[in-house]
Amino acid sequence: MKKGIILLISIAILASCKTTEPKQNAKKIEQLVSELVTEKRTVGVDYGIQMGKVLSKNKAFGFADLAQKTSLSENAPFRIASMTKPFTATAIMQLVEKGQLSLNDTLSKFFPRIFNASKITVYHLLSHTSGIPNWYEAEMPKDEPKNFPMCKDPHSYIERMGVKSLFEPGTFHAYSNTGYVLLGEIIEKVSGQSYMDYLKTHILIPAGLQNTEMEYVDQPKPNWVTGYAYNPKSTPPFVQPDFYHMPFSAGGLRSTVADVLKFMRSLRSGKLVSKATYEQMTTYARVSNGDPVHEHLFSPDGQKPQFPDNIKKFGYGLGFQIIENFGTKVISHGGGIAGFNSVLMYIPKNETTIVILANTENGIMAKLQGIEKLAAGMEVGR
Repeated sequence: MKKGIILLISIAILASCKTTEPKQNAKKIEQLVSELVTEKRTVGVDYGIQMGKVLSKNKAFGFADLAQKTSLSENAPFRIASMTKPFTATAIMQLVEKGQLSLNDTLSKFFPRIFNASKITVYHLLSHTSGIPNWYEAEMPKDEPKNFPMCKDPHSYIERMGVKSLFEPGTFHAYSNTGYVLLGEIIEKVSGQSYMDYLKTHILIPAGLQNTEMEYVDQPKPNWVTGYAYNPKSTPPFVQPDFYHMPFSAGGLRSTVADVLKFMRSLRSGKLVSKATYEQMTTYARVSNGDPVHEHLFSPDGQKPQFPDNIKKFGYGLGFQIIENFGTKVISHGGGIAGFNSVLMYIPKNETTIVILANTENGIMAKLQGIEKLAAGMEVGR
């Protein structure tokens, strides 16, 4: 999951470009995506693009399994890693809309033994302003199960982490996978359903998603795409990745390009939450003093994080990363996990959604900036 954090920062590196006719830019984007395979950046890659009502396309390149020479087909199921977080956030916001949960509810209502439980709210968890560190950096207890956090009651291990907090809740923004694991447990406690059953009933079925599921690594399915790590010393430069269990509601889903595109369309249209709620999710969250989170990014050494000159704002809403580059708002989420790399971006000004799924760690990164430049420059309907 650390790679996912690096990806989130890299996703923000946009550059300005002249506006271009959408179909021309779509062809250029497809070329860049295909080069990820021909230049051996990834074993395979599947991508989809939806530009308003002008163009919708989905195409795959490379292999789903290199050893078996199995060609990658469109809409094969990849690990989407932290792209799971918008699904988790949507579930939470549905419960808020139903009056079953409040953004101001504190963790003491659910997990009173967690440090700062009376100060940390659901809002803090959604916006990564809780101060709770990532569990893999926080000295987990010795009895941590091998399948954590896909185990029973992951909060019972989180409450015994050696590193309790990075800062006072609500004062800074620091990406926390641990916070999103707790949100998954809250969904279960409030709804009375398992996390996956809730998603199926209230998100996947209503949005028409047929190929999205929680991955259990000890129960593999034959249609799953195989993941790889990049190793330039190997020929070809792809090896088996590190093995670990999926991070539950923080990044444990497998999905397809088509399903993620459907999810975004349904979310934006008001089918899953109200349009007002979607607007709240895709607006910068705020810290306790009222400032937007992009003004209070946490750094352990106290130094302000540095971004390229073209990045004007870099922050988070409720389940989505939000960046602004040369006046262009980009709603996004990336993901990096053992064997896989994922990117989701939506650009409101030209109604463009792009989903890219690769089955190699950091497999999208080499061409990501170029893809973003082209996407940001399109003007649909002109």
